[in-house]
Amino acid sequence: MDSRGTYEVTFENDHVRITQVNPGPDTRAPKYVPVALPMVRVIIESDDPRVPPASIHYCESMPDDRGHLTREIRVELKSRLDAHPMKLDAVRIDPARYRIEFENERVRIVRLGFGPHEKGMMVEHPPRVLVTLTEVAVKLAFADGHTDERGAPAGIAGWLEGETLLTENARDELLEVVLIEPK
Repeated sequence: MDSRGTYEVTFENDHVRITQVNPGPDTRAPKYVPVALPMVRVIIESDDPRVPPASIHYCESMPDDRGHLTREIRVELKSRLDAHPMKLDAVRIDPARYRIEFENERVRIVRLGFGPHEKGMMVEHPPRVLVTLTEVAVKLAFADGHTDERGAPAGIAGWLEGETLLTENARDELLEVVLIEPK
């Protein structure tokens, strides 16, 4: 990483490009050219009061990276998905844990929160980007009967294919993530 920070593409497919933005001590960010707009910005750390940590921003133009130290995850929306209606839509089935932050014809952004050791309901998720706002350790039970355990540190993002599952927070602390669902 140079003193001006970095932009690291951590995942890319036909639908999204995920970029981790890590500032350096010098607030003059290097030039960044997105492959697609619009983009969703999830702020991990920031010294800018207009973009506080854990905030989500839908952008149809390139944000100005100069002047502030902001660590964030950018999800550039490339091609559209052939989405199908979900019978067990998490927002409809479990609104206490899944809340829509933003939605338009290109994307739905959902904030998900589970209390310590809280267990959710069986829900369906479309293909999506998951961004961790807290450390994650979960026990999963899938519709086909198999189980799994997954974990990740706070401040990372990854692509997940569509799946139907029940989630249980395996930690003693709150679990909070953002789901970015391209349409």
